[in-house]
Amino acid sequence: MFDEKTRVELQELASYFPIDKPLYAVGGCVRDHLRGKGCYDIDLAGGVKPEELIEILSKSSFGVVSASPRLGTVVIKGKSTYEYTTFRIDSYPSGSGVHTPTQVEFTDDLTTDAKRRDFKCNAIYYNIKDAQIIDPLGGIKDIEHSVLSTTVEPDTVLSQDGLRILRLARFVSTLGYEIEEQTYDSAKRLVCRLNEISVERIREELNRILSGEHCYKALCLLRDIGAFKIILPELAANDGVPQKAEYHKYDVLEHTFKVVEACPPQVRLAGLFHDIAKGVCQAKDGNMYFHNLVGAEMTGEIMTRLQYSNRQIERTTRMVKLHMFDINGNTKESKCRRFIANNLDIFDDMLDLFEADCIGTGYFQSSRTAEKLRKIYAKMLDEKVPMSIKELAINGKDLQSLGYDGREIGQTLNEIWDIALRGGIVNRKDALMGIAERKIKQVK
Repeated sequence: MFDEKTRVELQELASYFPIDKPLYAVGGCVRDHLRGKGCYDIDLAGGVKPEELIEILSKSSFGVVSASPRLGTVVIKGKSTYEYTTFRIDSYPSGSGVHTPTQVEFTDDLTTDAKRRDFKCNAIYYNIKDAQIIDPLGGIKDIEHSVLSTTVEPDTVLSQDGLRILRLARFVSTLGYEIEEQTYDSAKRLVCRLNEISVERIREELNRILSGEHCYKALCLLRDIGAFKIILPELAANDGVPQKAEYHKYDVLEHTFKVVEACPPQVRLAGLFHDIAKGVCQAKDGNMYFHNLVGAEMTGEIMTRLQYSNRQIERTTRMVKLHMFDINGNTKESKCRRFIANNLDIFDDMLDLFEADCIGTGYFQSSRTAEKLRKIYAKMLDEKVPMSIKELAINGKDLQSLGYDGREIGQTLNEIWDIALRGGIVNRKDALMGIAERKIKQVK
């Protein structure tokens, strides 16, 4: 189940546990092993309480750090680091939808611990010492049938912790599983529990959903159960908004999902927001002409609300703003060169977004814009064009030696860069200094 190094270390760790309270691996690592996937992010569990575990391992080579005493969670440090949680029973305030249990009772009963988890496929245990799989609730059957069902009655599981509705969508995205009928109905009925989830949790789960291989399926689920009306109402507003039939096979929201599906993971957030303003623009102006500009503003507001980093916000809003660049293919090469140079840090991602936007129409399989920009960029590299002012063969001190000062220096460097960027001159010091000398003579 584990690589040899990890197996040896976990066997050693398990040897310190009492015979009647063995050490188990549980959750995603066991599930993924049974699916024939790699075994990562190993979570451990057992009937030994935190204070007992600290005492047991005090004379071993393993270190123990208490992470959450109330929840029975400790971090065990060997050659690798593992999170261990004592078997427990969780209690949540009625109908709260909160993520953390308000009352915890420790137990040494494995089945009881399994029932406090979310989905059966995540409630399978692996006895590390005996190398035995223990499946108290039928999780293996769910894995065999690619189904997600809750460990106990769905309303109980999903009402206890509102985040589990988003986790359901995350596992649809990462596993591609279908949802058992009663679990689906319960998620749809209890979707209002998402109102009680913190924006940080929503952001984290949204990122995980977008990273999954089956993200399109998960996005459709969130739309169909009404989740987007709560967590991203601006996106939900595009559901059913029609587009010109000659260019688009789908409405705005379905098109968006298709674009996300066609994007590589690092571009999917921009794909999700790229047409966010189409519904707003259509309702306000009767057209969608400036949806990229309005959308960039909306994206910034949404991402700020969800507490994304400033760097992520800047990058994503810029991509939303630029996704309509050269949409008609009429932009001059000089402007395309400037576009490439000014956005070199996101250039590859923009090409992927251009391609995905075309695929998402349902009619086109490639982007003329992306093809055109690739050719121009290759030409720029062949010409050894400076991609920034810093790459020019001259600098401010060189201009000062010719008599330039103050703002003249920056303005002149930018003008010379523009000439070099367009391929109008070779980026050599003598050639650039020649231009600078002629310019200053004209001024003086």
